[in-house]
Amino acid sequence: MKPYNVLVVISPVSGPRLAGVARYAKEHGWYLMVQDRPSVLPLVWRYDGALITLRTDAVMADCVRRLRRAGTPVVDMTINRPDIRLPRVMSDHAALGRLAAEHFAERDFRHAAWFSFGWSHVHRLRFDALAATCRRLGMDVPLKWIYEDMASPARFSDWRAFARAMGVRLRSAPRPLAVLTYNESDAVRLLTVCREQSISVPEEVALLSIGNDPILCENQAVTLSSIDQNLERDGYEAAALLERLMAGEPPPRAPILVPPAGIVTRQSTDTRAVADPTLRRALELIGENLARPYGADQLADALGLPRYKVDRLFASGLGRSVGAEFLRQRIARAKMLLKNRTLTLSDIARQIGFCHASYLSNTFKRVTGLSPKAWSKS
Repeated sequence: MKPYNVLVVISPVSGPRLAGVARYAKEHGWYLMVQDRPSVLPLVWRYDGALITLRTDAVMADCVRRLRRAGTPVVDMTINRPDIRLPRVMSDHAALGRLAAEHFAERDFRHAAWFSFGWSHVHRLRFDALAATCRRLGMDVPLKWIYEDMASPARFSDWRAFARAMGVRLRSAPRPLAVLTYNESDAVRLLTVCREQSISVPEEVALLSIGNDPILCENQAVTLSSIDQNLERDGYEAAALLERLMAGEPPPRAPILVPPAGIVTRQSTDTRAVADPTLRRALELIGENLARPYGADQLADALGLPRYKVDRLFASGLGRSVGAEFLRQRIARAKMLLKNRTLTLSDIARQIGFCHASYLSNTFKRVTGLSPKAWSKS
């Protein structure tokens, strides 16, 4: 059988998604025509199938219609146009919103917000899941800030006007505040506003983005925490579906959802959402000393407080004991370290203050209901 000729239109360009498509194509001997500008598609070529990201571009929608009229299978890797029925493999956008809310709740935030430059069906899926999960976890309903709603078209290019308007919203919002942004570009916009308005990140406003682009996330004055969308798997699974369609199989009845790979925690959410500066410092000290033989007495000495006052501080501010907070942080750190496949359980145990891997394993299972190995797989 001759190799398939496949058109790939990913706009804007996504390196991970394209890498997933390319890996599948190499494994199965495809020929790829890759385009990032739907306005210059070489439609005179005969394609056996197409992988696209169908957004609001009218030219791309017309391209899809022509491909389908020619009998060419098409797989969409987005759901910006739910009105156009297509086989789809896409990020589980609701799972992104849920994961963000859980991340905020784990850090004791009660107030959350959403910020994005624009608004589409994908934005709505993420925000609705964020809001629903916040309510389920006992948090306030998130604020929703859309740049296009704040500024008239004439002011879109006026950064100072936007920074002032956004600064007013940030300062009037309850704090500490956790904000989920649509992507890294939106997070950088907010980070810049916070710097210009002297709002500290993450102590007053914590920022979580979606996409986990290392260039944008790691090259900021405050590095950005971000949800890894698992876009390489997204591209690979989309290519696998297209292969089945080109072989004559029927399309799936519902979109294939690719779950996120997790959250890469960096400085912008590496904090506890507490208003009391002494309690916040206590939580920081616990996080800095997880690997050491460090307990409530050492914490009281470092804070310059009697032990009983530290116990009261934790009981009134967090509703749990110092020991319970040590355990909570150790388990949270263990979850983060378990994502590193090069670390053994003994390595992780040493880094978070457990004397033996078996002790960590038993404690982890008691707290989470899963063994470290089962949790890592899940």
